[in-house]
Amino acid sequence: MSGAGRGEERTTKGNRRRHLRLPTSSRQDSHAWAALLLTVSAGAVNAWGFLSLGGVFTSVVTANSALIGVGLGGAEARLGALAGVAVLCYVLGAAAAGWTAGRAQRGGRPRPSGFLLLELLLLWAVVGWWLAVDRDPSVGERMAMLGTVAAAMGCQNAGVRVAMGAQAPTAYLTGLLTGAVTDAVTARRVPWRVLATMALLILGAASVTLLERLLPRTAPLLPALLVTAAWLTVHARAGATGGRTGTGPCRTPTRSRRQGVR
Repeated sequence: MSGAGRGEERTTKGNRRRHLRLPTSSRQDSHAWAALLLTVSAGAVNAWGFLSLGGVFTSVVTANSALIGVGLGGAEARLGALAGVAVLCYVLGAAAAGWTAGRAQRGGRPRPSGFLLLELLLLWAVVGWWLAVDRDPSVGERMAMLGTVAAAMGCQNAGVRVAMGAQAPTAYLTGLLTGAVTDAVTARRVPWRVLATMALLILGAASVTLLERLLPRTAPLLPALLVTAAWLTVHARAGATGGRTGTGPCRTPTRSRRQGVR
């Protein structure tokens, strides 16, 4: 093959990569915005679940595990049962999202729109259910709602870990805060990112609490809308590339090789 042919082939391959693959900075920007929205949503979901669905959290597995133990020990059996439902459904949601996100990565489509779609469908189902029972669900309905919301949070945490990277947690802070404090003491670095994540979680919890007090029918709408916005952010960015990730076949390099041989 002539030097001109090889040069043309390399140029064509480079152009194909730039055309088919989303630039890293753009993909990171869309993931960053989605992570911000999901963090606020996580605070809102946990606060609403605590206030309206029985006094347990939807994604704080450490606290819920302790409540399960309290129930097994003979005190607060109701809380223990609710916490057990929350943990079980969280695990199921995490498994579903992990499978969805992992399958997308193996198929050459490493974007988080799939697990976000699953999460938002679960949250909107709870919104419709909450409105249908006019904020007065039965004990069984309340438990089912709690399980559905916990599954949605499992979807979020597992999906973010697989599709966005473990460095962008949106709903759990114990390990993140511990690492930040350690870094602040040993390396004398201010953990601005961790502080921002905590502030967003608190903002989400405070916002849904105000809605619960002032407009209680609309409280579960807030996390559902936030997750929908996160899904639209990622889906729109992925749609800008036509859903292509640079792994599909392309005949252009073949033509270039033939031209080089000739």
